[in-house]
Amino acid sequence: MKAYLKTFTILASLAGLVLSARADLLKLSTNKNYSVNGGGAYVAQVIDGPIDNASYSGAAKVGSSSFLTFCLEYNEYFTSGYKYKYAVNTGAVDGGVSGQTKPKYDGISNGTAFLYSQFAQGLLAGVANFSYGTGSTGYGYLQNAIWNLEGEIKGENNLAKWVKGNVQNWNADNNGGLGVYALNLTWGNKAQDQLYYKNVPEQGLTLAMFGLALVGLASFRRFFSK
Repeated sequence: MKAYLKTFTILASLAGLVLSARADLLKLSTNKNYSVNGGGAYVAQVIDGPIDNASYSGAAKVGSSSFLTFCLEYNEYFTSGYKYKYAVNTGAVDGGVSGQTKPKYDGISNGTAFLYSQFAQGLLAGVANFSYGTGSTGYGYLQNAIWNLEGEIKGENNLAKWVKGNVQNWNADNNGGLGVYALNLTWGNKAQDQLYYKNVPEQGLTLAMFGLALVGLASFRRFFSK
C-alpha cells in the first residue's frame, strides 16, 4: 500500500508538467552576465504556466521568477526578449543536428540530465574546472558539454568527458528521471528548445541507478584544478 501511494504521488506531481498543451508563456533572453558567444546560459522568465524556479539554487536562478537555462539544439535560434509559448516534454522536437531518435522527438540524454540537474542545484562548481560565471570554464563551457552530450557538436571538453566517464548509459534517453525536462518553444515557428529542472521525489534512488562514482568526485575536482 505504501509503495502504491508513493508511486501515485510521484505520478500525480508530474502530471501537470509533462506534455503541457496549454498556451503557457515564458520570456527568453540573452544577458551579458550569463550568455556566452551565442550559447547559454540564457535567462528564462516564467510568465504563465506550470513551471517555476523553486527547485533552482541561488547560483542558477535570477530574481523571483527566472532561472538559467541552456539550449538543446545547435542549429535552431530564438530572438532575445521575446515571449514564447512552451510545452514541457522529456526531449527536443523538430530539430537538432543529431536528428530525431523517434519521429519529431529526441530525448534528453542521461548525461545531459545529470549535468543540468547538478548545475541547477548549485552542485557543479569545481567539477572538471567548471565555475558559475562567464569565464572560459563557465556557462559557455557547460553549453558546449551539453551540445556534445546531445550529439549536436563533436568537440568534447573536459566537462563532457567527466560525464561520460561517470554516468552509466550516458547517451540513453533519461525520460525525466532526474527532474530535467525540455521546454519546447514556439511562436509561429519552432524555436530552440531549452532545459528545465524540477526536483522530483525519490531522486536519490534515481541517482543511484546512474552509478555515479561519488567517492571519486573530490579527486576529479582536484585533478582538473591542477
